[in-house]
Amino acid sequence: KSIKCIHLGVSEESKAYKLYNLIEKKILVSRDVVFEENKSWNWNKNDGVKVVDHVSDSEDNNEIEVENENEVHNDADTDGNHSNEGVNLNHDSDMDLGNDSDESNPTSPRPRRPPGYLRNYVTGTEELDNIDQLQNLAIAMFSTSEDPTTYEEAAKLKIWREAMESEIHAIESNDTWQLTTLPQGAKAIGVKWIFKTKYNEKGKIEKYKARLVAKGYSQKYGVDYGEVYALVARWDTIRTIICLAAYESWSVFQLDVKSAFLHGELMEDVYVMQPLGYQKGRSDQVYKLKKALYGLKQAPRAWY
Repeated sequence: KSIKCIHLGVSEESKAYKLYNLIEKKILVSRDVVFEENKSWNWNKNDGVKVVDHVSDSEDNNEIEVENENEVHNDADTDGNHSNEGVNLNHDSDMDLGNDSDESNPTSPRPRRPPGYLRNYVTGTEELDNIDQLQNLAIAMFSTSEDPTTYEEAAKLKIWREAMESEIHAIESNDTWQLTTLPQGAKAIGVKWIFKTKYNEKGKIEKYKARLVAKGYSQKYGVDYGEVYALVARWDTIRTIICLAAYESWSVFQLDVKSAFLHGELMEDVYVMQPLGYQKGRSDQVYKLKKALYGLKQAPRAWY
């Protein structure tokens, strides 16, 4: 089965395409997509569409045949209107720019499309296609729900409150910090909340993640951080190990360390402010870090 959709771009969370479902009026992510590259969607027409049970193996790029319900009732207009629908990626415009003039004046010249060798160049016909692309962009912007950017926004929803509580629990269970009074002459680093919706390989929501991040850009070298270099495995090394394991029929195990940076012990005295919404002590008290927080310049090295 196939569903007519509008291509909005590439998904940021997975190796798939982001599409607008015309039936459910929702954004979906899919890898199984067949593009009608020489057709553009007409936003001025009713978008009644239905699912079809067959795919026509045509010679022209194996296009999926999807019928428009509004055109089924009018056989006379089917051939003239159906060609304007589809997804436009190559900016090849099939629009008839002179429909009105052709009806009133049969001798008016027929609009000519640029020859095939000009398809990779910018011509004047792109202006009309840009309108469709702007409408696609508007759909993508207003149809998707963005992650919160501030604590105030996140605190209004239960899913994000639970995510923040989970992050605080991870920090405290790892004995990452202790509440204390800021020593004279010391400076506390600010912290902020980062919110991110995590998706699985199918584009479905897997979890809502809240991360408490230190504002490491305010750190000073020699005061609250020193060495920052940390070794990182190169992809060549990883591929070599996997190839060797395949050749020797070894088992390869992969693991993910949850809140990895919270396990790295710090050698410097680093103080951070109390996170917004989770103040436990007096307003003049801060946290002294025993272990690293995400965002600190020395966090990768401390974890290693």
